[in-house]
Formats: sequence, structure tokens, C-alpha cells
Amino acid sequence: MKNYFKSFTHKYWLLLLSILIIIPSILPLFNADFFRMHDWLHVARLIELDTALKAGLLPPRWAPDFGWGYGMPLFHFYPPLPYYLAELLYLIKIPAVWAIKTVFALNFFAGFYFAYLWAKQHWGKLGGLISATAFVYLPYRAVQFYVRGSLAELTAMTFIPLFFYSASQLTKTTKSEQTSKYIILTALSITGIFLSHNVIALFALLFIPLYFLFNLKSIKKFILSGLLAFGLSAFFILPAFFEKDLTIVDKLSTGFSHYKFHFIYLRQLFSRAFAYGGSVLGPKDDISFQLGWPHILLILPAIWTWFKTRSKQLTYIFIALGLSIFLMTFHSRFIWEKITLLHMAQFPWRLLAFSASFIAFMSGSITKVFKINQKKTNKNQDKLFTAAIILLIIGLNFNYFKPKEFNPNDDYYYTQRAKIKDNLGGTLSDYLPKTAIEPDQPVNQVFDLKALSFTIQSEEPEVYAINQFYFPGWQAKVNDQFVEVKPNENGLVSFDLEAGENQINIKLDKTKLQRLSDYLSFITWLGLLAFLFKPLKSKFS
Repeated sequence: MKNYFKSFTHKYWLLLLSILIIIPSILPLFNADFFRMHDWLHVARLIELDTALKAGLLPPRWAPDFGWGYGMPLFHFYPPLPYYLAELLYLIKIPAVWAIKTVFALNFFAGFYFAYLWAKQHWGKLGGLISATAFVYLPYRAVQFYVRGSLAELTAMTFIPLFFYSASQLTKTTKSEQTSKYIILTALSITGIFLSHNVIALFALLFIPLYFLFNLKSIKKFILSGLLAFGLSAFFILPAFFEKDLTIVDKLSTGFSHYKFHFIYLRQLFSRAFAYGGSVLGPKDDISFQLGWPHILLILPAIWTWFKTRSKQLTYIFIALGLSIFLMTFHSRFIWEKITLLHMAQFPWRLLAFSASFIAFMSGSITKVFKINQKKTNKNQDKLFTAAIILLIIGLNFNYFKPKEFNPNDDYYYTQRAKIKDNLGGTLSDYLPKTAIEPDQPVNQVFDLKALSFTIQSEEPEVYAINQFYFPGWQAKVNDQFVEVKPNENGLVSFDLEAGENQINIKLDKTKLQRLSDYLSFITWLGLLAFLFKPLKSKFS
């Protein structure tokens, strides 16, 4: 038994250690109740995605209960990956709240592992552990979860270390088999970012090509990864970008959500103040934008290492870090004014997803200064030193990883469609179709996406409307003949009926662009799976 335990711990040491390190940061998840965040709609989104999926909409883009029960193309524009992951759990009967909690927790475990892989290449195993711990205990990760509740942004940030790990490996490998492996892994990491959060994806369009410029010898490999990522995520990114004008999504970047109100001051990156409020104009935000202590101090060993090695990777990290910080401050306002696409980012401080990732990566560089992992002797001293740094990181940041207060799940996290319709219906109004008109009150009952065939007896010709907002893709057949579908004065799906008995068939179909994008992604995913399973087929044949 003793030998088995020793063998088990030797084989799975990283998993066991990660559990010990990560659990303190997610302890509140084990409470039976959940807690109110700025964004408390995750369970409702999951229920909506599940409803659309079970109605045969693939990929599920329509949320029938938002928009006061009249529906909206929510997942047409809101990145779906975190909810796809939660749906896998929900389909095996894990309660919706716990499915969402699990996805939050998985982000911390995946983030630790990806950051470890990235940093281990440069700082060794012990340095990798320090960087991975620093990534988990970034104050901004606490803000993403316990304050803002931004599951989408948290998930996108989780993929950032994976990208830099796989891209770094791609620059080094020369064997064709390894090259294929890291082209695919790089593509999957980019896809993960694209399908998780629009704004982080937008910023990635700056930092990813910049990384490629520092590794021009591998540019062909990177182009292949980029094309593969484009194909894998086309079903979402193409319609989301080219059909956004069909909605009022532009409202997301207007009013108090305009970027000009949300630049930060450099001193806010160092302040240890932590609060559960929001972002305001000026330096007195009721929310934390700190990079973290001792994260900031651990940059110093990285600077020393750069002077010793002139590492191309570190050069990129320092330039990217400086650029991300600069773009968060008022000094970069002229850039934001010129590049109007940036306006959709709303909050320049969202660049903390990148700057904080770079800070966490550099934390492991302290092992280079003290020559940890470079001597065969004094291994215990190396481990004690690493443990001390890890405990320091956790100790100085642990207090941020808790909610303001707990609430019964039923207070905010609705799993009944009727409650979503009545209480959350107008919450995501920015994704409403442009022709939609806000009603005086929610519709009386939930709309059944499956029951779209019925018979109507009309006494005279009339314009018939269903209780869903119009959006391109809705189709109607009357007595087996397609009829024109258009929005009525309230923005609802409507069409003409003749007098008499009318057999009606309604369907939410796809636009040409959506269909083309879906085909492109389907073919790309199918080709990728065929490529991945080819070695297994030859092995067992």
C-alpha cells in the first residue's frame, strides 16, 4: 500500500499539488447557495441554450425567453463556448447552477495547467509552479469571478497561456509530427478565445500577430494555425461580425459604457484596494484593477534575466505588457478615437486579461536568479524556496477570492423559463433585433420552439403574428406555400393569411451567411477529427 501511494503521488504530483493550490481560490463554490455577481445571467443563458438545442436548432442561436419572452438571437452574438461546456454537464442531469459552478471551477484548474506548461518551458518545473500559482491568484481573476461574474471573459483569459505555450513550441519544433500537433493546439487555443469572449478576441487580434512578428521563421506554421482557427470558429465569428447591424448591439458601446469613461490611472495597477462595485470616470473606481503583489515585484527577476539572455520571448512579453498597459490609460485615447472597432471593447481595462497573464508568466523567473532547477544538489532547498514564494502569492491575494455575500439560488439563478421571461426578459436588451419594440409587459406564456405547426381558421384575410421577435431566418408556410415573413408594428414575426382554414408551418432557419459559416466550421471540425483519429485507426487495423 505504501509503495502504491508513493507511485501514485509520483505519477500525479502535479494534479495533487494543483488541487491543494487551487481549492482555496474556489472554496465559495462548494456552498449550497450561489452569490450575486454583476452578471448573474449564466444559468438563464444555459437554460435558453438548452431549450434551443432540444428544439433542433444547431448551433443554438436563439433565446426564446429573453426579450420579455419574445426572443432574441442571443448566441448569435454572445460567445457560446462556456455554455456549451455547461450544457454537456446539464445533459447528464447535473443541475444548471452546479453546471455553471463547475465551468467556473474548471477555468481555475485549466488556467493553472496551461500557465504551468507555458512557464515551465522558460523557468523549469518549479518556476512553472510559481507562474501557474501567480496566474490563479491574479486579483483580476478574482474580479472576473467574484465581482463581475464574467464567465465568458474568464474562459477566454484561460486560453491565453495555452496559446503562448503552443505557439512557443511551434517555433521550436522541426519534426513534422510535432509540427502538426502544435499547429492544431495553437489553432484550438485561438478558437477557445474566439468562442469565449468577443472583446478578448478583439484584443487577441493585436497580441497574436505581434507574437508572429517576433517569430517570422515560423510564419507559415502560424498562418496555418490561424486559418484552422478561423474555420473552427467561423460558425460564430462570421455572423456575429457581419450581421451585428441587424440588432441594436451597438448600444453596448454607448452611454456610460463608452470607452472614454473607463480608462485607468497607472497607480490603480498597484493599489491593493478591493471592492465589489463598478467602473466610473476617474481614479476612484469601486472595483480593483491591480496587477497583484508580489506579482509586480517578481517582474524584477525577469528584467535581470532579459539583460543576461536578451531572450526574444521575453522581449515580446515586455513590449506586449507595456502596450497593454498603455492602451488602458488616457494616453492612448487618440488610438481609440482612430480605431472605431475598439469601441466595442467598452472598458479599456479589459486589457488586464493580457497584462495580468504576462505578469503571472514572469513571476516564475525568480528561479533563474536563484538558479533553482540548475543544481543537482540542494533539491529540498529549491522546493522550500518555491513553496515559500507560492505561499506568499496565495497569502497576499487569498482574501480577494470570496464573494460579497451569498444568496439563495432561486433569488437570481432561474431555471424555470417562465421566471426567465418575467424577471430577466429585458435584461439583455442590447441583443434585440432592430425592429423589436419594447412591450408594456412580458408575453403571457413561454413560446414552444417545437410546436410550430398548427391550423388557424380565419374569418377574413388578416396579418397573423407569433409571439417572437422578427429576425432574418424566420420562415413560414401557409398551406404548403412559402409566404413573406416580416416584422409587424411591434417587431413580431408576421405574415398574411387568407380567409378560411390555414395550415401553418413556422421555422427558424438560417441566413445564407449563417449557413455558409456553419458548413465551413462543420467541414473544418470534421477534417480535424479525421486527422486526429487517423493514427488510432491505423493502430487498431
